[in-house]
Amino acid sequence: MTTKMMTVLLMAMVAAVLCAGTLSARQLAMDAKDFASCGGGCDSTHPCRTGCLCIVLMETGNRFCSSHPIPGASLVK
Repeated sequence: MTTKMMTVLLMAMVAAVLCAGTLSARQLAMDAKDFASCGGGCDSTHPCRTGCLCIVLMETGNRFCSSHPIPGASLVK
């Protein structure tokens, strides 16, 4: 009984890894033009591109552009 459960658990983990690998490969193969890229730094005098937010991480004070708000971080106005 225990070996049967271990076999099922192992097969489930293998299936999960294969699915995650397939999704990652698809995302890497897609063109970046389909997504809003907000990379780069920012501050109050150098804002992000339209549709992007300037995020400040509270722990480090680092500032960067992001397409969505991040919990625990503040926005530069």
